Amino acid sequence: MKSKLFLNLFLLLSINSFSQTHTIEIHPNGRVASILMTPAEYNSWISNDDFNNSTISEPLISDIYQKFEDDFDFIFLILNEATQPSNLNYAGQLNRVSNTIEGTGVPVFDDSSNFGSAGKLKSLMQLTQINFLLYGPTSHEILHNWGNFVIPSEAVSDFGTNLTSFPLGGHWGFTGGNTKGQLGGFDQNTLVDNGNGSYTLDSFGLNANGGNSVPYNDIELYLMGMIPLSEVAAFDGFTTITSIADNGNDTWTLEATKTNYTPASLNTLLENRVPSSTTAQKDFKALVIVITDAPLTTDEWDLLDFQAELYSRNSDDGFSTLYNFWEATNGLGTIEMNNLESSTLGLDAIALNNISMYPNPTSDKVTIENLNVQEVSLYNLIGQKINNFKVNDISEKIIIDVSRYDSGVYFIHIKKKDKLIIKKLIVN
Repeated sequence: MKSKLFLNLFLLLSINSFSQTHTIEIHPNGRVASILMTPAEYNSWISNDDFNNSTISEPLISDIYQKFEDDFDFIFLILNEATQPSNLNYAGQLNRVSNTIEGTGVPVFDDSSNFGSAGKLKSLMQLTQINFLLYGPTSHEILHNWGNFVIPSEAVSDFGTNLTSFPLGGHWGFTGGNTKGQLGGFDQNTLVDNGNGSYTLDSFGLNANGGNSVPYNDIELYLMGMIPLSEVAAFDGFTTITSIADNGNDTWTLEATKTNYTPASLNTLLENRVPSSTTAQKDFKALVIVITDAPLTTDEWDLLDFQAELYSRNSDDGFSTLYNFWEATNGLGTIEMNNLESSTLGLDAIALNNISMYPNPTSDKVTIENLNVQEVSLYNLIGQKINNFKVNDISEKIIIDVSRYDSGVYFIHIKKKDKLIIKKLIVN
């Protein structure tokens, strides 16, 4: 008997999931694109934070890959909003898709096929305001690909008598650096040791220090693979914070346990980064695509294009209070946000997208035609491979018996060379 749980899940998805076909436009300068949602879909995306709902975000990204090649390390989704929606409590957020780097505290994994990528895509990032690419937390979110997942960091729940110190995941908290970091932390050069476990330091942020207004510091550049550990200046980190006081002159005094981090101690803690800075990737490519429920106006297009050009420029962006990616990495890294037309699917990939699958839904057998591909696989809703089907290059179709599978939603992965198409299959 078919599982009622899977049947109920199917019914729920049928009611709430969105269309798999969206209109995607590319700005004439080729730096940014837009994806058009229905008003109801867009409203749900914001109201329900669908960016963090994999049953909705994964098909949306798969839809994007029906237009673009698998060329991108990062995909930035930007909301077409003049101000940050009040129900979304973040300016930017990163969802990791895959990781091949060792020594940063993030496990090696690859969920990219769930999104339509064959291993290239590292992460999705959402920015919740249309001008956040240049002025918001772009560099901050990029850094979340690698840090902070190893060095102990803490925050406090109260600045008064009820102060509690607790672990702060993914950020620096009360941690120093040669400069203030993208993930928070203080400038080590401002630290004064008052003795008896008391310290004074300049004002700083626990989670961030002003978006793109600060560059990456040494430890951040190391985690990114930009510099070797030997070039990271020693810094201090504070845990078990027992008191903190605002001195009123942009400085703070705290009592806490201090740990000094040197390249030698970090080498033991981090267990080396693989690959090292010698061979690590330093040049990245990103797709910037705004989510909208109406065609973009000329002003909206121009604003997005302006931001993408400046943030991806491999030289000074002309702003004394902003750092583009090249500047933030001290000229060691680049991020490409252009030539999108060259990343649109060619004739070979378009032919792959023309593969037909029927009947769908089905409770018996499904036929897949116009193949001429290398591999066909069946995955369940949580990304587990259920079966792999042998296909030779001259096969025009295969018939798959799905009668033994529980009712629910599955995904057919069809691969030809470096192209991957994902089709949703409903078993009822």
